[in-house]
Amino acid sequence: MIAQLLHIMDTIPIGVMILDRDMAVVSWNKLLADWTGIPSAQVVGTSIVDRYPHLGTVRYAGRILPIFDAGPPVVFSPQLHPHFIPSVRIDGQQRILQTTVTPTTLNGCIYAVVSIQDVTDLMLTAQESRQLYRMALKEIEYRKRVEDELQVSSERVRSIVDTVMEAIIVINTDLVIEEFNHAAEQIFGYAAEEVIGKSILLLMPEPYHSEHGGYMNRYLQTGVPHIMGKGKEATGLRKDGTLFPVQLGVNEMQLGNKRLFTGIISDITERKQAEFVLEEANRRYKSLSFTDGLTGVANRRRFDEVLDREYSRHTRSGGELALILLDIDYFKSYNDTYGHVQGDDCLRTVSQAISSCITRPADLVARYGGEEFACILPETDLRGAVTIAEKIRQTIVDCAIPHDSSKAAAHVTASLGVVVVTCTLDQTCEDILNQVDELLYLAKSRGRNRVEYL
Repeated sequence: MIAQLLHIMDTIPIGVMILDRDMAVVSWNKLLADWTGIPSAQVVGTSIVDRYPHLGTVRYAGRILPIFDAGPPVVFSPQLHPHFIPSVRIDGQQRILQTTVTPTTLNGCIYAVVSIQDVTDLMLTAQESRQLYRMALKEIEYRKRVEDELQVSSERVRSIVDTVMEAIIVINTDLVIEEFNHAAEQIFGYAAEEVIGKSILLLMPEPYHSEHGGYMNRYLQTGVPHIMGKGKEATGLRKDGTLFPVQLGVNEMQLGNKRLFTGIISDITERKQAEFVLEEANRRYKSLSFTDGLTGVANRRRFDEVLDREYSRHTRSGGELALILLDIDYFKSYNDTYGHVQGDDCLRTVSQAISSCITRPADLVARYGGEEFACILPETDLRGAVTIAEKIRQTIVDCAIPHDSSKAAAHVTASLGVVVVTCTLDQTCEDILNQVDELLYLAKSRGRNRVEYL
């Protein structure tokens, strides 16, 4: 059992070392040896300060040594102390480390248990979204507490395993649970004695329940890993029946003729919530960046993007693309007469009137600029486009917005230009915008409150 638990410690994804009051290394686990290239035999019994002089400064030793006199545990955050034990990852990147130092008492002596986690990937991900940096930081600052000296003792090794934040579950080739640490009890809601000797499938809902057995059988038969040695997101099943997202990693270890599999499981509920908040924020930002703040219809940026896309699509399909450009008649005089606040109300009312006439999902209404609005009507012939334009003109008239300074009518009206084109590579979006603009000018020159088309 002792050997099995020591093997478990060497499979967990956390670097662990134990220091005595003189800062001498009492224990140095396999992950630290892999990270630094320094075998345990070379570092145990030596001063950590001799190997890493910066750990002897007030910045580090000044915070660690008080632990031996009943001082509190210490957290060296990755923001202020990113390279506690300097080491380079396989991709050449300097590791960013989250380090926790916790006191433990054994045989009347106090030792400092140092647990170190590589949080490089999480830190880089958090930096990409500074708006949610603090939320992401909560996940990467999980405390990795270790409370007992690591030695060849099942109880002492188990106490270290039981202080880490991740669930550590060991199963055999029959999928039967043999080890279930304290974090696993907290995450899944079972006491260890309730699950040891039972199938790991107890902790999985469908479809993971059925899939996991298949993964294991294929691995045992073929040796080809599916989740072995890889990280994977899955769904866990608590004792109370609730489901929650987890990050799962599985590693194999061989003890004599016995094959065991260690699963490292993290509850990533907070991370998923942060990702959802980020996605919602991005969605809202994108929506706002394409919406006119005053009228609520699409803005010029969105109009240009959709017109360019639809022009390219119609060039390929050969379909007809219609464009309507309209201008509120004598709108400057309206603002001069009624003021800009009422002018804004007028723009909103006109935009709503236009939108009520545009019903197909593919059609677009946009504020083109100032008092100008535009409509993109994909796959629409001239007859259909003119019908819609005339409906828009009449709907604006029906709003009966008073306009005493208009020379066209006693109420607000609009002039409209309509163009329908068969898109070709010989033309551009700018060409059809020039055409419809000329038709709008023609409508104005012929008395306004009318539709001109080509």
